[in-house]
Amino acid sequence: MSEEWQIEFYSDDEEAISPVRQFLQDAALTKGELKQFQFRLKLLQAYGLQLLIERSDILAKIKGEDNLYELRLDNTPNNPRIFLCALTDKRLFLLHGFKKKSRKTPKREISTAIQRQKRLLEREEKQNEQE
Repeated sequence: MSEEWQIEFYSDDEEAISPVRQFLQDAALTKGELKQFQFRLKLLQAYGLQLLIERSDILAKIKGEDNLYELRLDNTPNNPRIFLCALTDKRLFLLHGFKKKSRKTPKREISTAIQRQKRLLEREEKQNEQE
């Protein structure tokens, strides 16, 4: 297996706690859900976007969006989800976590992830210009 993917938690600034870390701590997820997320993050680290093909039950692309993916836990009490995006150098950024309460993913949840993704890409672009 080639080099592992790097999992990073998005935050608005370097001092703030990541919204996904906050979600995992405060969302009243069950111990089983937290354990499953840990396992799935390890799979994501090992296989990256290859999981889209290998395990579509774990990772899915958000329709109509470039570079936005959903890490899922189905058939659990809270049906938690984490949106993420991929950047160069095999880096995956966890952008937004939420509990899915209906069959369809709410647009406001996708919108939150897209806004964070845009801010992240702008920050990356600025850093690249400075180097």
